[in-house]
Amino acid sequence: MNVLVTGGAGYVGSCLVNALCRAGYSVRALDLRPVRADCAAGPGCEFIRGSLVDAGIVVQAMQRVEVVCHLAWGFYPGDERRELQENILGTLDLLQTALRANVQQVIFASTAVVYGPTGPAHVGEEYPCHPERGVIGGPVYGIAKLACEKLCLAYGRRGLPTTVLRMHGVFSAGRLGQFGQMIEQALAGEPVRAIRGAGGEYVHLDDVLRAFLLLSGNPKAYGQVFNLAGSHTYNEPELARYIVETARSESRVELVEDPAQEMVSVSIDKLDRTLGYRPERGEYLTGLIRDDLSDRR
Repeated sequence: MNVLVTGGAGYVGSCLVNALCRAGYSVRALDLRPVRADCAAGPGCEFIRGSLVDAGIVVQAMQRVEVVCHLAWGFYPGDERRELQENILGTLDLLQTALRANVQQVIFASTAVVYGPTGPAHVGEEYPCHPERGVIGGPVYGIAKLACEKLCLAYGRRGLPTTVLRMHGVFSAGRLGQFGQMIEQALAGEPVRAIRGAGGEYVHLDDVLRAFLLLSGNPKAYGQVFNLAGSHTYNEPELARYIVETARSESRVELVEDPAQEMVSVSIDKLDRTLGYRPERGEYLTGLIRDDLSDRR
């Protein structure tokens, strides 16, 4: 199978390129940035450097492609117009080109942020989306992602099979996001800041890659929206206290009130029910944190 990965130089995208190559797929990666050497050097991997807003590049990248994994996303803090324009119109152009090229499936990497803060209830895919209530990823991140989801589903009704994957907080070794910042604060003896009430079912990168492989070319996934999350619910203040304790730091945990960044909690029952998917990783974050602290000593 021939697969195009947009955003193939990114954190998840570059790892997906490797996973697809290892699984025997022919992979083409499209990104503005150069793909890591270990990805580009893999057998059956081709790299095209360019942007989704360049129609000619998109047409070139789509040639002989059967499945598109659309992970490309531009973040422009302070420039909401550019962020909305490039991501939404870029996705629209991608979908139009995929439809003309008779692509078998487009998998869109969305986010659980589209729900807005949910509280502790595990919400399913039919739960109302209120991205305007949250700011995780930036003020317009969830809004733009939801708009792109709707475009994908609209093109599904026009004959282009599409799948939306709402991922929730992807972490792995060396990629700890806000928890990496907490570790740095603890080691420096500074207050460790955590959002009161924040957390959720953060998913390990390995499980994300498994999900993409399961979805690719799978007719059961066509026209569907799936949550993708881990099996363990994390509480960020508890993780902050764990970091301080494990680092043997004198830092205090400083809880910040920010309702727009509070708990997002999602159910993966639909993905299990439809495709038999369950995450292989259980509670993994404390282990990653412990290993990170050990490596810094």
